[in-house]
Amino acid sequence: MSIIDRLKGLLSRKPAVSHELELIFVRLPEPLEPNERGDRYEDPLNAELQLADLGEVSGGGAQLSELRADGSRSIEWCGIDVDTTDVRRALTLLRRELPHLGCHTGTTLDYTLEGVELSDTYNGEGWAVGQPRASSLA
Repeated sequence: MSIIDRLKGLLSRKPAVSHELELIFVRLPEPLEPNERGDRYEDPLNAELQLADLGEVSGGGAQLSELRADGSRSIEWCGIDVDTTDVRRALTLLRRELPHLGCHTGTTLDYTLEGVELSDTYNGEGWAVGQPRASSLA
């Protein structure tokens, strides 16, 4: 086998993942359009998560209202998906950064820790941490 064939073989291998990714769902009680949500929350959080080597923002979305008589809908709240390999450290980062970014009272972090579904809620001054989650993610 030539050296080039061996290099091709090494380069085509997928790297081993040492830790499974876990989801933290950030629920923001704000009617933000996608670009505004990205500029205000997703981009800065993604930068901090990657800088700390904790994961990344992997998505986002919004909960729309029921159809109005005119056929339109409004955004009721929005959410951000964070994929991480270290839930505890990522939660610490999110609890620190979200208030600095101006998150509103009622912002929640939904996650699973040691098989238990939990939620943290921001009250405007701090976080109520590790509360049993009333419903599934989102």
